[in-house]
Amino acid sequence: MPKRAMMTMILALIAGWLLCAGPSVAAAGPKAYVGLFKDDVVAVLDTAQNKVVGTIPVPKGPHGLVITPNGRKVYVSSDGASTVSVIDTGSDRVIATIEVGANPHGLAVSGDGRRVLAMGWGANRVLVIDTATDRVVAEVAVAQPHNGTLNRDGSIAWVGSQQQGATALVRLDLVAGKEIARVPLDKTPRGVEVTPDGTRVFFTMAGSDAIHVLDTASNQVVAQVPVGASPHHAPITPDGRWALAVVQGPGELAILDTATGTVAGAVPVGKAPHWTTSSADGRIAYVTNEATNDVSVVDLASRRVLATIPVGNAPRKIAVQPGVTGAAASPAPAAARGKKSQLVTMNGATYADHGTRDVRKLSKLELEADDYYFGPTFLRGNPGQKLTLMIENEVSTLHNITIPALGIDKDIPPKGKVQLDVAFPTSGVLTFSCKFHGPLGMAGMLKVGD
Repeated sequence: MPKRAMMTMILALIAGWLLCAGPSVAAAGPKAYVGLFKDDVVAVLDTAQNKVVGTIPVPKGPHGLVITPNGRKVYVSSDGASTVSVIDTGSDRVIATIEVGANPHGLAVSGDGRRVLAMGWGANRVLVIDTATDRVVAEVAVAQPHNGTLNRDGSIAWVGSQQQGATALVRLDLVAGKEIARVPLDKTPRGVEVTPDGTRVFFTMAGSDAIHVLDTASNQVVAQVPVGASPHHAPITPDGRWALAVVQGPGELAILDTATGTVAGAVPVGKAPHWTTSSADGRIAYVTNEATNDVSVVDLASRRVLATIPVGNAPRKIAVQPGVTGAAASPAPAAARGKKSQLVTMNGATYADHGTRDVRKLSKLELEADDYYFGPTFLRGNPGQKLTLMIENEVSTLHNITIPALGIDKDIPPKGKVQLDVAFPTSGVLTFSCKFHGPLGMAGMLKVGD
């Protein structure tokens, strides 16, 4: 073979390998990941430019797909294999493969990012993956589990069991490793999602044209919200305000008000919408359209499609990295406009910097919770100092303050106030954050000394 022809062939092979291995262009905004069921790849989308920037090969039939809350790992189950692939979002390459048994279906991730739940449909079991080690650490028998959802700390799961003649919504205690409740269903369960506060589960069933709402305290279905033919999935926005239901019959995204249990609006999307997710700020929805091979980008405030992104054959599951979507984002709330945040990163945590306050001579402090920051952000105190925080939520978004080292996990109601006592560490720092919006920089620090 002539040298020039050989060189041309080698360069073509290298280019092809780079395309399959991952995106060659750095994304300008948070990335979204889409499982293409018929292409056996995960497409990588740049949400600032609304375009595909690369693909990542995975085993046959990517079915479930979730991203960790810190945006660093994507987990993908392959229905035509027996594995879950782990993608590093920094390099956009598969860094681990986890054996879970035949035909794994849906995946779920806990709010704290420590656990991923894999529904082993063919193995009749649900498996718990530790995201720190990417190993299976527990499993519980469930007949033909299809989709499921986890509460914030990953201790409780709700799973749809599709066993013929015994279809049910099953509640699992993952600490004890056993089933603790079962809600029999007369139809086959499809999508299952728990609200951020863990009080309700929204689920869909084949042949039912409604979103069903289960009260987790009583294990009873307390509402049915009609949405049109063949609803498939109804995830909750991070602030808990909306449930976003993909309705496959008419090809639309129904927007449910979770407080009133009513449909607030509907947006036409593509054909046979399969799955949806929202940006971390809850303003933008991304809908996969399996029959039109594209993704609809929906502005939830104006209820219109901002963009339609061709992605490949049979897009199913989708997940988006935390962060405010760049070009597609709708205007910020009035309370947040004019208050520009400077994002800083320290010790792996991101803070929207709204000032430092020396509190060494104080016993009380008013702290502002806004979209999406705490102000002041950094509090300087004495070793072991006790301080009462009076936190006011300035906006209509549900916020939270969590300090794991102090056992604090308290929601801050929209336009509401909470009061709590904290203690500075004897040395170093303690980080506090909103468990809903921490990835957006809504975090702060208790630090000792200068």
